Amino acid sequence: MSKSTLRLGRLLILRGSKHVYDQEFHPGVNIIRGWNSTGKSTIMDFLVYVLGYEIVSWTEEQLLCSSVIAEIFINGVQVCLKRDISETGQAPTLIFEGDYDAGSKDSENWLRYSSRRSAERHSFSQQMFDMLDLPTHKNDDDANLTMHQILRLLYVDQLTSTSKLLKADDQHDNATIRRAIGEYLLGIDDLESHNIRQDLMVANKIFEEINGELKAIYRMFGNDASSINREVLSGEISEVNNTIDLLIAKRSDIQASTHEKLDEAAERKTAELVNEISRLNAEIDNLQDVRRSTNIELLDTKHFLDSLQYRLSSLNESKLVNGSLGGISFKYCPSCLTEIAVDTEGHSCGLCKADIGDKERDFAYIQMMNEINFQIKESLFLVEDFQNTVDVCNSKIPAFRRQLSILKEEYNDLVSFTDNRSALIAEVSTEIGYQKSMVETLEEKLEFVEKVEGLQRKKAGAQGEITALEDRLEALKAKNKNRFETVYKEIEGISSKLLVADGGEQSFKEPEYVFFDFAKDSMAVNGRSKFSASSMVILKNSLRFAFFLQALQDKDSRIPNFLIMDNIEDKGMVAKRSQNFQHLIIDACKDVTADYQLIFTTSMIAEDLNDTPYCVGPYYPEGSYTLNLTN
Repeated sequence: MSKSTLRLGRLLILRGSKHVYDQEFHPGVNIIRGWNSTGKSTIMDFLVYVLGYEIVSWTEEQLLCSSVIAEIFINGVQVCLKRDISETGQAPTLIFEGDYDAGSKDSENWLRYSSRRSAERHSFSQQMFDMLDLPTHKNDDDANLTMHQILRLLYVDQLTSTSKLLKADDQHDNATIRRAIGEYLLGIDDLESHNIRQDLMVANKIFEEINGELKAIYRMFGNDASSINREVLSGEISEVNNTIDLLIAKRSDIQASTHEKLDEAAERKTAELVNEISRLNAEIDNLQDVRRSTNIELLDTKHFLDSLQYRLSSLNESKLVNGSLGGISFKYCPSCLTEIAVDTEGHSCGLCKADIGDKERDFAYIQMMNEINFQIKESLFLVEDFQNTVDVCNSKIPAFRRQLSILKEEYNDLVSFTDNRSALIAEVSTEIGYQKSMVETLEEKLEFVEKVEGLQRKKAGAQGEITALEDRLEALKAKNKNRFETVYKEIEGISSKLLVADGGEQSFKEPEYVFFDFAKDSMAVNGRSKFSASSMVILKNSLRFAFFLQALQDKDSRIPNFLIMDNIEDKGMVAKRSQNFQHLIIDACKDVTADYQLIFTTSMIAEDLNDTPYCVGPYYPEGSYTLNLTN
């Protein structure tokens, strides 16, 4: 794979036909400097926008502009990009092979590329990847990264939290995307792992959908999966048909029986029906009582759970307020109104004088939170248990009522007949009808068998697909292990040297190991991930600069030897520390022989760097602006 390079030659920002910004950039280090709030970040936003980043939140000054134009060099070939300012951030980009002066005289040879692929033409990202000679998925645009995502690593902006490794993205961000960006640009993976992870998410989604459909069918049949089985159902149908045959024979026997036997049979049947009706009534009454009492318990537990959630929320707020403002002090006792002696050391309660150091107070909060969380967990378990009991009652009562209705109808038929023979025949005929309805129900279940069997086959196939994808992912991980370890070790070594040279935080002076994780969007030094605000800026800049420096000497890296840094001294950094980092950048790049470009902005330019060939454009003093928007 040949090493890809990207370099900015000239950047123009237009308001109508007027050039409100027009500066040339050079290979190597480029410094844009000026007072705070003069618009340096505005220029950087325009630059990444024309390179393919989606910006949806513009400043008033930016919206006064109409388009941005960039002359860039891709692998040494000059092209010109033009993109209109759009509030959606998805305006198409025009590309011209050549410089802006030639392009302004040739309106016919500008090719238009949208932010999304079409049947007729590549998307802008595809075209840029092709020109950069970077690998992409040829058939599936969703399987590719975009320039918007690539720039999340190539652009260190001011607005993203200093604790985040990549530029923030509220619209297209997840752990899979972040990992793909890092592994792709560091040359660890060529998107194959990313594509497999995407396929794995789809396979898991399909599996869950199939499983959900199966569960719904099982619930419809009483959660008994065995009842939706061709062999089982055929056996049940055969049994019911045998029962029908026996009932038909019984009906024939009744027709041939003497009056004495008929009277005895009728009385016996009547007694059986009365007993069964009484039993079912008792069952229904019991279920209704259980449902009623359980519903009361369920409602009470839900109210208690709501109160626990409120108490936990209030406790968190109390801890936050206490941590920000300190404990409440009383001048007078709220009971007897006597003036309370002040605890000058501040280690005891102002009211009861009990020792309450910060550790004790924090421990008390933790104890209370643990207790509430335990009660919440127990309450959630009870709610689920009560709800299950209610659901069981709700499912059984209608079935018992239907059975009771059938028995009452049989009883009424039996006692209403004056002729016992006719009554018994009617009773048996009713049972035959009931059994035939059971056959119909079972035959209806048979219709679901084919669907269930099909779903089960699909479920097994989806599980097989998931297993195969997971195996492929593990195989790729093993295959890329050496590359992964080599690149991470090189980046750790470079960033460690930069941190030591900063001379700030104690942890930076002896960094045993520097950690970064694209999926988690995090970084740490010696296991510690939180430092002072200015030190977090140094840590983030050092890591991102280390990615860049490692790429300059690594032919397999896909970072195109290009980096934009717009927060050199963000978050209250003092001038000395910022200027030290500026010199670290210059010193690290002095011996680089590769074609590269690094653009950074600063409001604290080191004196020996100001007005040198490193600088782009004038110094912008207080009250001046990078955009010349005056009429």
